[in-house]
Amino acid sequence: MRFFFHIADKYGLSADGIGCEYAGQDAAVQHARRLAAELAKSGEFFRGSFVLVAQSAVSASRCANEDSATASLPKP
Repeated sequence: MRFFFHIADKYGLSADGIGCEYAGQDAAVQHARRLAAELAKSGEFFRGSFVLVAQSAVSASRCANEDSATASLPKP
């Protein structure tokens, strides 16, 4: 299933137009938690941000950057 990870803050919504393939919702939520943790480390600008997870109705190809993007993120 393809999931999209939108970032919302007081300035608006930064939409994820690519998304990534995950086996299920639990894996996607875990990825969103890692993204939120990284945003929190980025400083005051991102501390009010949160990650919205949306599932696509249509499955597409696997996210090309999924392995490299998640490899650098700390595990919760």
